[in-house]
Amino acid sequence: MTVAAAAFGVAVVSGEQVPRWEPSDVLQVAGSLVVTVVIVGLFEELGWRGFLLPRLQRARTALVAALLVGLVWLPWHLPELVSDRGERPLAPFVIYILATSVILAWLYNNTQASLPIVILFHAAFNTFTKFFLPGLRGSHYIVAWWTLAGLVALLALAVVAYAGSQNLSRGQTKPVYEPAEAPAA
Repeated sequence: MTVAAAAFGVAVVSGEQVPRWEPSDVLQVAGSLVVTVVIVGLFEELGWRGFLLPRLQRARTALVAALLVGLVWLPWHLPELVSDRGERPLAPFVIYILATSVILAWLYNNTQASLPIVILFHAAFNTFTKFFLPGLRGSHYIVAWWTLAGLVALLALAVVAYAGSQNLSRGQTKPVYEPAEAPAA
């Protein structure tokens, strides 16, 4: 959340006025976070980190698996990118998705494959970008997205430097999907 807040702060420092929020906005943000946890949990993270990532990690490094998940995850957002071109600028969004995929894989691998933690992190980022970045206008909005993408990419690089690309997990092995044995006939 600090990374997203820093991106917002850079836009404000670059000259954007701080958007005005009403007390009722707190309820909207909280409600959105709850709904996003459910949507992200059911429709994204069960598939991306719960199903695809562990299977990809069987034959690849965790970093390669995370980037492959990011490449599959990116087109998932295509309807949003096409329907509202101004909501998420494409180039920084691509960087953001790939870097976030690495960070989420690191969280997954370092929490013994805990999807709830990954879901909460993902939902918190989505909620922040949905409510705080759209309050910015014009070039300040683009500055905030490029800053967000750059900071998330730096965080992903720090994760790889700290945990290593093999497992994205310091001192542990990556969780690996092991298919169940077929029942004896």
